[in-house]
Amino acid sequence: MRQVQLTEDGQLATLVSEAEAGESITILRGERPVAQIIPFPEAPRAMTADRLAAIEELKAIMDKGYDLGIVWNGREELYERGSDGE
Repeated sequence: MRQVQLTEDGQLATLVSEAEAGESITILRGERPVAQIIPFPEAPRAMTADRLAAIEELKAIMDKGYDLGIVWNGREELYERGSDGE
């Protein structure tokens, strides 16, 4: 990470361009760091038709539920099974 001294000569545009290129910059006032310019995180990927279809399929499964092949009668059943030693 590069460090630069804070000056009044309008170097901000240059520093932002460097951040766009992927460089992180620490701004110093004297010897003390006072700010940091970092590249913005990569933008999220676009929603393609395939991704939207996959999301809709997962939502439908979650709404309907997924059959695990067991019957669930609630937590009381688990306690009963545990006390019977099964």
